[in-house]
Amino acid sequence: MTGPDPYVLKLQSDPGRRAFRIFLLVHLAVWVLIPFFCRSIAYYDSTEALAWGLTWEWGTNKHPPLSGWLAEIFLAVLGDPDLAVYLLGQLCAIAALIYIRRLALGFVAPEAAFFAAAFLEGTIYYNVLAIQYNVNVLSLALAPAVIYYFWRAAQTGRAAFWLAAGLAGGLALLAKYTNAFFLLALGVWLAASAQGRSRLRTPGPWLAGLAAFLVFLPHLAWLAHYDFLPLRYSQGKAGGEPLSLAGSLLEPLRILLAQAGNAAATLALWAWLYLKTPRADRGPRRRPPAFLFCAGLLPLGLLLATVAVLGLGFQASTKWAYAFLGYGPLLLFYCLPAAPAPALRRQALILAYVVLAAFGAGVAIKNLALTRGTTSVDGRALALALKAAWPEARPIPYVGGENRLVSRFSTYLPERPRPFWDMDPLAAPWEDEEAVRAAGVLVLAFSEEKYREYQTRWPDLPPPRRLDWPFQAPLSRRTGILTFFWGRLGPPAPDPASP
Repeated sequence: MTGPDPYVLKLQSDPGRRAFRIFLLVHLAVWVLIPFFCRSIAYYDSTEALAWGLTWEWGTNKHPPLSGWLAEIFLAVLGDPDLAVYLLGQLCAIAALIYIRRLALGFVAPEAAFFAAAFLEGTIYYNVLAIQYNVNVLSLALAPAVIYYFWRAAQTGRAAFWLAAGLAGGLALLAKYTNAFFLLALGVWLAASAQGRSRLRTPGPWLAGLAAFLVFLPHLAWLAHYDFLPLRYSQGKAGGEPLSLAGSLLEPLRILLAQAGNAAATLALWAWLYLKTPRADRGPRRRPPAFLFCAGLLPLGLLLATVAVLGLGFQASTKWAYAFLGYGPLLLFYCLPAAPAPALRRQALILAYVVLAAFGAGVAIKNLALTRGTTSVDGRALALALKAAWPEARPIPYVGGENRLVSRFSTYLPERPRPFWDMDPLAAPWEDEEAVRAAGVLVLAFSEEKYREYQTRWPDLPPPRRLDWPFQAPLSRRTGILTFFWGRLGPPAPDPASP
């Protein structure tokens, strides 16, 4: 008869559980309420996810489908699109912190495990950018879930953990393709470590692999059916011409330096705590164990190696590594162990709250004081104004045109029309072109030139109508103007005066 699991006992006796729960609740309140009350419109990526969720397809024009499905579910439950995406994004960040702390408890003291998670409040992916719910924010939660359940499975051999790891792995792939780097890194651990090879001789890893494959299989079938549509978007994001040899070597360094900047406050918090800890309370330096290396460092290394080998110039690549930085504090606490006194730990916790408050205040001031089209446009009022100009009494069935406008109006129009991306049937091949035309499409473009391009593709699209929409931040004196052009594609609108 086996005794109690030491890890479970450590988890149950962790003296920091209550403080950690309070920290998570404060984080949730701050980062949901600030954008909800200080922004007039959700981020583009978030409204795009809401538009994807309308179709309930097994894929989108850019990514796998999971981010859209979850956004649609949260909207159905909460009824408010802004609240739905703000809450969903922060729940992803909180789930990440929970899984990271739980893994940390298997490698460091409970006090260090607490700060391995709490200090991530200084990394912008877990606060400021988590407001912008998208596939990267969803990956914040799913990648640590895969790693935690995989580690527990490897430690215990229990089929339930292997199954959980496989399901989480499949869901991670349904969120974003680059999460495959985490699965590949765990596969390297299985093949390269003695413990991993011993587990490969059991059914567990194969059960996990089968579960992940079955979860991802419908999306694979969808990709084959629609000619691998999202991969064309990924190719576009990778830039035009391949980088030179020098550029290929420098691009990973640029990405790595950008990640250090994004996590600067986290690094400062750790450095402060470590340097404040007396030398007598610091342990000897040590190398990370194989699993922690593979889970915490190897995925980022694989991403950087891919950039270098393929010569890719990622346009926004400095933000593509959201989930790849989560184990940085844990690695630091493991490799450079320290046992700070309780008074010093209390000061460190206060500093974590100060960082939270500083970031929160900065975001609030920026949104309230700066007039910007991304934050100050009242999405609902704009949508209702255009709805009033729509030449039919019935709901608008489709909205097409430039993607940023499509996602906004699909989200904020009360009938939530289905998106017809860029007025291109190849970007929304699940829609029947003739059915879309027969139903009627609200066509939107930021410029008259772009609208004319749509007219070339759709000759019966009428001349554009211009709308100038003023907007202003609550504490700003400057007024901005959002200008766009719109029209209606479809059969003649019924005459409301006719019987």
